[in-house]
Amino acid sequence: MRQTCVAAMTKPPMISVIVAAYNAERTVGDALASVLFQSYPDFEILVCDDASSDATARVVAGIADSRVRLLFNMENSGPGPSRDRAISHARGRWITFLDTDDQFAPGRLETMLQVAENYPDDIIADGVVDCHDTPNGLIPWRVVWGDRYPVARSSPPYRINLAEFVASDRTLIKPFLRKDLALFLRASHGTKSSGEDVAFLLPFFAHGSVIRYIPKPLYYYRLTPGSLSSSRPDRHTQYREVFETALTLFSHAPIAAAAIQAKIESIRRQETYQIFYDALRAGRLVAVWAMINKDAWLIPEFVRRVIGRIPFHLHRILHNGVHRRVG
Repeated sequence: MRQTCVAAMTKPPMISVIVAAYNAERTVGDALASVLFQSYPDFEILVCDDASSDATARVVAGIADSRVRLLFNMENSGPGPSRDRAISHARGRWITFLDTDDQFAPGRLETMLQVAENYPDDIIADGVVDCHDTPNGLIPWRVVWGDRYPVARSSPPYRINLAEFVASDRTLIKPFLRKDLALFLRASHGTKSSGEDVAFLLPFFAHGSVIRYIPKPLYYYRLTPGSLSSSRPDRHTQYREVFETALTLFSHAPIAAAAIQAKIESIRRQETYQIFYDALRAGRLVAVWAMINKDAWLIPEFVRRVIGRIPFHLHRILHNGVHRRVG
């Protein structure tokens, strides 16, 4: 692999922002700008370009700021290995993550650091805001976990253990945590393209860490058409395998192991629904009828999802957002 660093810095920064980039020339500039305009300035951005075939690396290299460092993969290896490689080059005491189609709120790093200094052995998380991708930029839709942990400026961080974390339908977070602890635990995203974020965090939970959740919407997640996380047919299978592999980490913790096993069964149900939904979209009515006869819950689940998506699509259409087709 070949490495290029945009300017060398002498004093290690406090925070390293880890960015895995692949064919992101349209959005990577805005993503990095959201970091460069943070209220807290002592950071570096490590962008690992995963053998992009577009102008992603050229956009990053064109940013005239010494805090931006650019790494190159000679071959495409996926988001997990790219993040892990960037972590190995990180110089900050703390690390956090940004995807190339997402953005930080202006005070994110400052807020996360303040909480992290009080809970240095834990995982710091904030409100992830689902946003529509529109011609006018990102338009917020809703806060993930917002229904369980209401947003309030004066609220202290919520303590969330492993069982509560895996019970959520959306385990998507972009953590803020100590780099030396990640290295000590040999935390790795692995090679899977689905569930790699969770795979990275599970060793922390096994170590005894918990999530300290800041109920503020500070991470803007772009709902992108055809994104890697939503387009792979085997994404649910890969996600399940992450938890199955993790069971060995919690052989000494029966409550945690039971929570993971329940998550595995929930994902299996999701796999079944995805097969049903794909067959329905493809017009394979014989297969659909056979699945309904075997699993009657598929029909009410389909109705529930259709009704649940109505507010989302109304909001998207109102703001001229891009359609995101997911199962």
